[in-house]
Amino acid sequence: MLAQRDQAISVGASLRALAPPGVRTACRAISADDWAQLDEAERGLVARAIPKRQHEFASGRAVLHELLASPEPILADSRRAPVWPAGTCGSLAHDDQYVVAAVSTDPRVAALGIDVEPATPLSADLAADILRPDEGHLDAHLAFALKEAVYKAWSSLGGDMLEHHDVRLTIQGSLLVATVEGAQRRFRGRFAVVCGHIVALVVVPQEVGTWS
Repeated sequence: MLAQRDQAISVGASLRALAPPGVRTACRAISADDWAQLDEAERGLVARAIPKRQHEFASGRAVLHELLASPEPILADSRRAPVWPAGTCGSLAHDDQYVVAAVSTDPRVAALGIDVEPATPLSADLAADILRPDEGHLDAHLAFALKEAVYKAWSSLGGDMLEHHDVRLTIQGSLLVATVEGAQRRFRGRFAVVCGHIVALVVVPQEVGTWS
């Protein structure tokens, strides 16, 4: 567990390097120990879930309490996304080992999207589901992480459900530009590969606004 926590520190440092001023990020190793720290109202949200899901949820809430510097319970909306305090936007994600989160109270930030994935190869069938024909040069698991981060930002602004092929990626170095086809909405973000994991962060400036 110590090695995993050390890796979480490295992943967290990479996330902080991706984030612009006004956006706070963190990473935490998923641990059963976090369950005991949950508020009763938070426990109720996953009371019937399997232990693995409970531990993911508890570690996610631990990260959010750390970033928000508040012990107040963080409930969930109809999409099971966290209900953020007034004046706050954020995003939360996990893989099998880590939870990652980003929050902001900066009025210039309209929405955030974050994701973490293991940097492992995907099958050809999965790759075909994720990659558009014009994205065949991209690693499928990287593309999946980037599109998940984009979708989280899109969804928090009221966007409808997207398929992976609805999002077209352009990557230059560690920078990404993603276009939601049809809506012609463009998102920008950054990503890194660290300790065998992909982390991606999308930040939407306030002038983009919201849409239905």
